[in-house]
Amino acid sequence: MAKEKLEKTGAHFVFTGEVLGQRPMTQHRGTLRLIEKECGLEGLLLRPLSAKLLEPTIPEKEGWVDREKLRAFSGRGRKDQMRLAAELGIEEYPTPAGGCCSLVDPVFADRLRDRLGRLGPEEKLTREEITLLKVGRHFRISDAAKAIVARDEGECRVLHFHRRLGWRLEAAERRGPVALLLGEPSEEDLLMAASLTASYGDGRSEPLVLVRADRAGESRVIETAPVSRDDAAAIRIG
Repeated sequence: MAKEKLEKTGAHFVFTGEVLGQRPMTQHRGTLRLIEKECGLEGLLLRPLSAKLLEPTIPEKEGWVDREKLRAFSGRGRKDQMRLAAELGIEEYPTPAGGCCSLVDPVFADRLRDRLGRLGPEEKLTREEITLLKVGRHFRISDAAKAIVARDEGECRVLHFHRRLGWRLEAAERRGPVALLLGEPSEEDLLMAASLTASYGDGRSEPLVLVRADRAGESRVIETAPVSRDDAAAIRIG
């Protein structure tokens, strides 16, 4: 497919974000060379993040790309990529996905089944939705609405990154996770999402917590009681 796109668009080469050794089973030298060969892109597949550790490609040899400006990233850590993002002024980016197939994960499968069962006749599952199926704790609040509550800082960034898809919720005066309310929620659904958000933050033991909810220029502060873990577990997906 990449070669077809290259030929159709008149592009000179293809580049990817692969990093040498980041995924031991698929991103070692031998596999990277094999991918290049099988795609029919020998010499035309540039990996800018690890280029200095690999043989020069045609774009580098021809001077289309300055090899000296490319990187020598390797290994499973992501500190180099995060440092580069900071240098480039990129502050918002989703947490990288793991290297395993999500379809064999029973939790992911439950979430996917839940979403597919509610797709309209003309609806299609989007890439963003698939990304979000891998993130956070999922709760089926109603047939029309689902909430996702982050489990760590990385997931908070992911949900914040996708905030345009629905209501973004976060405790107003206490530390706690970011949550995202998706679908076509009712007022009751929004209140439940606020309660879920409160129940996973530092105010979980308090009688009432203030939760800020934002969507497309609209902003509200909701005072709510944290939902009990038993009640949360009853509507959790996966």
